[in-house]
Amino acid sequence: MEELRLENVIDLIPERRADSHKGTFGSLLCVCGSGSYRGAAALACEAALRCGTGIVRLASTEKVCAAVAARIPEVTFLPQEEGKNGEICGFSAGQIFESFPGITAALCGCGITVSSSTRSMVFDLIKNAPCTLVLDADALNCIKSIPDVLRGAKKTPVITPHWGEFARLCGITVEEVAREPERLAADTARENGCVVALKSHFTVIASPDGGVCVSRLGNAGLARGGSGDLLAGMIASFAAEGLSAYDSARLGCALHGAAADRCAGRLGMTGMLPHDVIADLIEIFKEREIQK
Repeated sequence: MEELRLENVIDLIPERRADSHKGTFGSLLCVCGSGSYRGAAALACEAALRCGTGIVRLASTEKVCAAVAARIPEVTFLPQEEGKNGEICGFSAGQIFESFPGITAALCGCGITVSSSTRSMVFDLIKNAPCTLVLDADALNCIKSIPDVLRGAKKTPVITPHWGEFARLCGITVEEVAREPERLAADTARENGCVVALKSHFTVIASPDGGVCVSRLGNAGLARGGSGDLLAGMIASFAAEGLSAYDSARLGCALHGAAADRCAGRLGMTGMLPHDVIADLIEIFKEREIQK
């Protein structure tokens, strides 16, 4: 099984030619956040922009949009209705993709919470998104079980569960996942036509056509809320820029882990936070550009 190393995938980063414009690097729709999890949307959107996406659009409640706008002015916004618990309501994938036909990837799940309205939203996106869809966190909790759902996606989706989310999706225990995560990730990817990035203290990335690799990059400094939001935004960014679902997951996981290792060396595992990792990610990109 392939060991994922940054040097083996770093050349997948799209080249920024002198004649590039924002449309060159894709348009990402982020359907993220809720009243209780505004930071999740901010982390995902900033990660996507830092990884090079030309346009990042956030579809979320007014409160989430306001919080993200205060931190990241480069994001554009598609305000949505707010439910009684601060969640996104009244979402219509058809209306958004009709209004913005240039969207090249979509991310859903970071901080959306689980409710009847968010469940409908997730199923709506799976059925109607014309582009690569990355599903993380509560989007996976909204699905509950995999069979038949992901097979309805128009393009190969990416799911990014940790072991607990994956166990719920597959109807098994976390202990069963821990015994053979590589086989389970590979089987799930093949049977459901999706890319799986199965996260724990190491990450298994599996593709529908049988490709499997393991990343041992990263460290225990990532063991806090927000790390997954950062990774989801990175993977979605590369999908928006035109990489395949599998390459997006491999590159995102490698960069996420490598930047986290640098961050731990700089700040220590106890004190580092997910948003600190962005500074180290920027340094990796800068070094690569200098070397080229």
